[in-house]
Amino acid sequence: MITVLAGGVGAARFLRGLLDVVPAEDVTAIVNVGDDLELHGLAISPDLDTVTYTLAGAIDRDRGWGLGGETWAALEALARYERVRPDGSGAAATWFNLGDRDLATHLYRTARLAEALLGSIAQFDLVVVGAHRHSRAAGIVLSEIATQLVHRCALPVLVARDRPLSAGVVAATRALPADRAAVTAGTHIAARLGAELTIVHVPEHGGEQRRVELKSELANARALLGRSLDYAEFEGPPARSIVDVTEGDGAGLVVVGSEGKQGLPALRSVSERVAHLAPCSVLVIRNP
Repeated sequence: MITVLAGGVGAARFLRGLLDVVPAEDVTAIVNVGDDLELHGLAISPDLDTVTYTLAGAIDRDRGWGLGGETWAALEALARYERVRPDGSGAAATWFNLGDRDLATHLYRTARLAEALLGSIAQFDLVVVGAHRHSRAAGIVLSEIATQLVHRCALPVLVARDRPLSAGVVAATRALPADRAAVTAGTHIAARLGAELTIVHVPEHGGEQRRVELKSELANARALLGRSLDYAEFEGPPARSIVDVTEGDGAGLVVVGSEGKQGLPALRSVSERVAHLAPCSVLVIRNP
């Protein structure tokens, strides 16, 4: 058995030559993932792809990377948006060459990674995914993997950012029974951390009829916390209202419920929008 520590183009060519004299089943390649990145919401593994394309005979032989017969229509179309892209935005990035055929690999990999994660977490209690640093001007773009977890995972999902959780906890509610799990979780975390707790009520249409549930949630939270808490109520877009509180209070964590929306209803997902826009960590709890 021969084990090869492989980088990109040079290692891929070495492996190709090695397989001319050694049976493939006797060779193991450990390929560099230190240059992996997320771009346009896709998981990209440049060295893995170069090795795979080379060994499959699909590599562009002149460049040594990418697929043979590649075209660049998508990249050229993205470049048209650069002149109108706001400062600080990562949209329409063209610094990394992604060919049209190569995009299919990244789309497939990203979807399979999400499926693999979802299929392997049943025995756990919490899923934690990282997020890029937050920019006040541009917000962040969750990777497609993190987005799929927020929508589809039956477990709580923590989108982690670098603010300390002890800076304060915000728990959001619409005063629906299904939101009580998020408020309860936020209260327990605040009590454990000794952090300030703010409960944000964002009423929906017909919310006046839910005042009884709201009073019950607040009473339960005060009892669990064992001390006073802050309360805020906002009219307007729910996600923006919740994020405004986290920015104003400098909170380290916001806890929101999720109904697990998929397809077109997911476009209205408050939990996903908060996970995208909040400057702090976001804990998404699937409503029972």
